[in-house]
Amino acid sequence: MAQPSILVLEDDEIIRSLMVDVLEEFGAIVTSFPSADEGMIYLERADDPVDLIVSDIQMPGLLNGYDLSRVVAHRWPSVPVLLTSGNTLMAAELGGSVRFLPKPWSTELLLECVQTALTESDSVMN
Repeated sequence: MAQPSILVLEDDEIIRSLMVDVLEEFGAIVTSFPSADEGMIYLERADDPVDLIVSDIQMPGLLNGYDLSRVVAHRWPSVPVLLTSGNTLMAAELGGSVRFLPKPWSTELLLECVQTALTESDSVMN
């Protein structure tokens, strides 16, 4: 895959900034927002879907990351979602092409999870 496009949704500004920096250094084109609501607006207006969504589960607004992953699975089934949370019990509720990244994560684990999601998504598309 050339330069992947990744949508990052995280309400904690410091974590969001770190995640964006790490993913841009990885070579991704990153768009980020502090809520799943803003991410949904972005997805609905985009001409092309992103290659991957990385989202916190618990965020302010109407949608949380889990709700967003369900909408994405229905409307954009080829887009993988990587959900992250400090509450590891939430991982049991996930299904389909949704993956879980526990907080706190290391940059190495973040990149490993992102690469796995992109590789698996790419192999499904071909």
